[in-house]
Amino acid sequence: MNGLIKICCFIVVFNFIACGTKISSEGKEEQAPKESAQQISSQKMNEQGFSKGTITLGKSEGCPHILNVEEYKDNLDPINLKDFFKDGIPDKVWVKFASLRMPSRCTEARPVSIIEISKRSE
Repeated sequence: MNGLIKICCFIVVFNFIACGTKISSEGKEEQAPKESAQQISSQKMNEQGFSKGTITLGKSEGCPHILNVEEYKDNLDPINLKDFFKDGIPDKVWVKFASLRMPSRCTEARPVSIIEISKRSE
């Protein structure tokens, strides 16, 4: 039983080391190309339907926060933003939203409902 555990540990360590390096046909060791975590995350989030957004404080009393999404040129008023963030609202987010057919509560942005949102680190 003890020997089986040692063999399993050896295989795991060997696979971990082997995945990080690549040996060329000439026998030289090359490092595998590494993409930054931000690029991978960005591509993955876009594939899942998220958009890059930035949240700023609203200037008028009716809309406390303004959401700017890179894909659109207009300002958005996320009416249910506080449902997702209890402690503090981040500046940079990944967001999925739906437009609403309702009167605007502020003049500088159109109302949207947040479907999914998560903090963005880039």
